[in-house]
Amino acid sequence: MVKKQNGSSKLQGRIEKLLTESKQDALTPNQILVALNLQKHERSILLAEIKKMLDSGRLVKTVRGRFGLPDRLGYVTGTLEGNRRGFAFLRPDLKIEDVFISASELKDAAHGDQVIVRVSEKKGRRRREGTVIKVLKRGQSEIIGTLQREKGRYLVIPDDRRFPGPVGLSRKDLKGARPGDKVLIQVLSWSGGAKAARGKLLERIGPAGSPQAEKAAFSHRFDLPGEFPPGVLKEAEILLGDEHKLEEQPSAQRRDLRSLQMVTIDDETARDFDDAVSLEALEEGRVRLGVHIADVSHYAREGRAIDREALKRGTSTYLPDRVIHMLPPTLSEDLCSLREKVDRLAVSVLMDIDAAGELVDYEIYPSRIAVTERLTYQQVESYLSGDRDAGLFREASLAPMLDKMEALAKVLRKRRMDRGALDLDMPEAKMILDEEGRAIGIEKRAMGRSESLIEEFMVYCNEAVASYLFKKKKPCIYRIHAVPTTEKLALLRETLSLMGIEIAGKKKELKPRQLKELLDRTRGDKKEKLVRYLVLRSLPQAIYSAANEGHFGLASPCYCHFTSPIRRYPDLVVHRVLKKQLQQGGLEGQKEKKYRDVLPNIAAHCSIRERAAMEAERTAVDMKKAEYMEEKIGETYKGIINGVTNFGIFVELENTVEGMIPLTDLTDDYYVLHERAAALVGERTRRTYRMGDEIEITVTRVNREEGKITFALAKS
Repeated sequence: MVKKQNGSSKLQGRIEKLLTESKQDALTPNQILVALNLQKHERSILLAEIKKMLDSGRLVKTVRGRFGLPDRLGYVTGTLEGNRRGFAFLRPDLKIEDVFISASELKDAAHGDQVIVRVSEKKGRRRREGTVIKVLKRGQSEIIGTLQREKGRYLVIPDDRRFPGPVGLSRKDLKGARPGDKVLIQVLSWSGGAKAARGKLLERIGPAGSPQAEKAAFSHRFDLPGEFPPGVLKEAEILLGDEHKLEEQPSAQRRDLRSLQMVTIDDETARDFDDAVSLEALEEGRVRLGVHIADVSHYAREGRAIDREALKRGTSTYLPDRVIHMLPPTLSEDLCSLREKVDRLAVSVLMDIDAAGELVDYEIYPSRIAVTERLTYQQVESYLSGDRDAGLFREASLAPMLDKMEALAKVLRKRRMDRGALDLDMPEAKMILDEEGRAIGIEKRAMGRSESLIEEFMVYCNEAVASYLFKKKKPCIYRIHAVPTTEKLALLRETLSLMGIEIAGKKKELKPRQLKELLDRTRGDKKEKLVRYLVLRSLPQAIYSAANEGHFGLASPCYCHFTSPIRRYPDLVVHRVLKKQLQQGGLEGQKEKKYRDVLPNIAAHCSIRERAAMEAERTAVDMKKAEYMEEKIGETYKGIINGVTNFGIFVELENTVEGMIPLTDLTDDYYVLHERAAALVGERTRRTYRMGDEIEITVTRVNREEGKITFALAKS
């Protein structure tokens, strides 16, 4: 059996090599048979291998019955990311530009499917467009929606509007579900052409709108985990009971730093603390920055129940009304949390830094620490802003240390900015909820000096750890951020130019330093947030990778996540690799090979889980914003146009709420989208609505379930 599989793989490799080197883009089966010196009786074997390659997307078939490689024939494989308005984008497997796919070109493909797309470059269009040719693998067959009855038919409207809908159900398959219920269904076939989508009911969740049903539906939509399995909780309780036994370790393997003055600085509502910082003055203007991270890997043992569940979750998810933790509370809020005046196990990175912010020397080792005092961002912000109240800190000696920390953070930030890092920090919207979890306010928060201080220290430490493992040529999960494509940057330049914002330099390229200069120049301008949003939109998403490819946004040649192992699985893995390397003899042989084999898959999985968590967090905030704006219908606000399309104008208000003015509601003229000008222009009046323009709107409609808010032009 093994030989057969190897032979199959070898023949597919020969076919791929032949088509790569062939002068013709596609060949017939007979041409392939002859070129590979196969016998006529081997034709059936060849056709079977070609079919396998077609099914996997490694080959495509032309209308003339020839076979070729997707990239040579203008085809691209990737994953569909649907949009609630019916269209989709292909996220290619290769590092190339995304492809726009209109609703009519999707065929029966749906959000999350792996597909082959034929790409076309249409004259006058700024983006590449495509047509789905084949679905290679369905992304999601189970979805949640609301059951409705229309003209005697039972239909389910998907909650996630990126999926085409509705999906028809058989009357015999309702299992007690009634119109208006939230249900979980299995999609048997999506709609395509005249064919309607069909599904099978799996579970009745409850009445739509009920808190229980909505919470369950939201969790399923984003594949969010529920309660921790009993086995995980039992293992955590055993660890808590054996805490003192676990912490017993020879002093040669773990350095005692309990006498070193250090603090945690977090939000006042934080319940878990995985990083503490210290600072000591050295000779010749140097300082020793200590970053001490909870030694989660000491408790979350590799391959055991807690570790398996943490890998499955990949990350903690922070929603406005709750947190879905990666680790059970016994670890995240107790054993691994660096609580004030409590002995804890950590991994410490002590870095000697000169006056210019350069790393002169460093040490990394497992440690035993005790946090001197727990500080909050609000508390430190007050002090750094001039509040010298003697009672602000219980330990009076903390004040001079914080002064030195702020001075160092400024040096490190300047150093990072000077090398070309992008300052893309955006004000965050924090939802204020009442006791029942209902949105009653929006707090707009920008990063303060206290948060910036911690961020600079964590970035510096992450770079030091990544560089250490990279120089030692040891396995690592890196945090990488690819260089944006030329097409994306050209589009950014063009869009900004139409807004009256010019960027110096050659038209066909855009360097990181030019982006930095743009961000600096527009700081404080009314268009500042829009400019940052457009820059962010032009950049690829940062991901995890077992290969070091650098971090464009940070202008860092080598970067990883190390400082948050309580809430991110890649950090936990980096701790494990690092500690094994620090042991006598280092990470060698089979142990090193094991990590090299498993890290690529772990990195890919964690990137997927991070994206799902981010999408869930963003959607949950949008839903809460919509809930808050339900009470504001009829009120008027000023905002900035941050998007124009052929179906409407997107406007963002000062409180970070975004809504849309439907094009159909603009009845004073017939408006046409000028795509290159990023503007809607009235044919008769020539009235223009352009990205970046200030506009006054009135809130007209709110859909809380979809997180959508509809505006209208305010009456003058």
